[in-house]
Amino acid sequence: MNHSRGDGLMIENKQVSILLVGIGGYGNNYVRDLLEADDNRASIAGVVEVNPDSCRYVQQLRDKGIPFYTDMESFYAESQADLAIISTPIQFHCQHVCTALSHGSHVLCEKPLAATVQEAQTMMEARDRSGKFVAVGYNLSFNNQILALKQDILAGLYGKPKRLKSIVLWRRALSYFQSGWKGKRKSASGAWILDSVAHNATAHFLHNMVYLTGPATDRSANPLNATVELYRANDIETFDTCTMKVKTDNGADIYFYTSHTILDNEGPIFHFEFERATITFAEGLNDNRITAEFHDGSQKVYASTGTTQTEDKLRVCIDAIVSGSGQVPCGLEAAYSQLLAVNAAMDAIPQAPGYPESLVHLDDETNAVWVEGLADTLKRCFDEWKLPSETGTAWAAPAKHVDFAGYREFRG
Repeated sequence: MNHSRGDGLMIENKQVSILLVGIGGYGNNYVRDLLEADDNRASIAGVVEVNPDSCRYVQQLRDKGIPFYTDMESFYAESQADLAIISTPIQFHCQHVCTALSHGSHVLCEKPLAATVQEAQTMMEARDRSGKFVAVGYNLSFNNQILALKQDILAGLYGKPKRLKSIVLWRRALSYFQSGWKGKRKSASGAWILDSVAHNATAHFLHNMVYLTGPATDRSANPLNATVELYRANDIETFDTCTMKVKTDNGADIYFYTSHTILDNEGPIFHFEFERATITFAEGLNDNRITAEFHDGSQKVYASTGTTQTEDKLRVCIDAIVSGSGQVPCGLEAAYSQLLAVNAAMDAIPQAPGYPESLVHLDDETNAVWVEGLADTLKRCFDEWKLPSETGTAWAAPAKHVDFAGYREFRG
């Protein structure tokens, strides 16, 4: 059997070799799926990890004789990989992606693609020099349920997008922000991190709206401007609640509501209005189906695939290498719109305002900070297509308007 590496070079009867960079935290999921996979088209060539014991599967990796390294250069000095999977903190994404590309590896980098837009531009230049692909791990963009919906949108089945909204309320305990980089603007060495609720855990759902309304399978809609409100209840440097309205170049308005400072998890929930239909989804309901209801009452339903997030991303990237296409649905350009929106919002609001102290509480059971009434306020905003300042909410700060024209650098 002949396999292509995705760059026109053929490799015969050989598995796709994978370098895992970061196997703690989310990286555990890639290790699990690769160890358990029935698909023997891929093998782990090596692991780069400064703290191997942070991985639940470290002993299984060692039992298989997989070599461990503390840095990528040491791996590449004695080996090679067709695909490097980057699951390190945000501040390392640019460096690690560029290193992998310079050594001839395709890359799957976890979201967000980078801390800043200028880092993303550096990564695009490195990719173009290498001739390799860089996939960015926004889970939904690799899932066949979302990809089928996007193909129907591109084919014009629903007409033009008019307005879209998503809400996701995911509680995070104090321990979440004690990792050393969560909620930080910069690292100890001065590198930008810019971790926040909208630039890490729930970034998927802002990205999903610009991705679905993009002009091609591997492109997102371009944001033109936004109206933004950011808030902070935890003792962090960035923000843990975000509401924004984004105007895109296809004329659609995108509304995004998210927070880590609530008691009960809810969402993601989305509601997308097109010329001919309304498309809805609510996590945990209707077997996680996406339903498109046309104005005449007829429906089209997209069933959940039941696959894991990392399984989808591995399948797509391995297919792109084996087939020789080098095509991935979410690369650097597709992921750029989310980064642009969040960077520009943080430049407009460098210090997120807080809430009245009387509304901020610590829940004993979950050890999480929560804001009294916040969940109800955000759900009302979602229902009414408004930001908190537009609803008469007492604690709401005036919204900031951000124009993205010519925005090429996060200034901080």
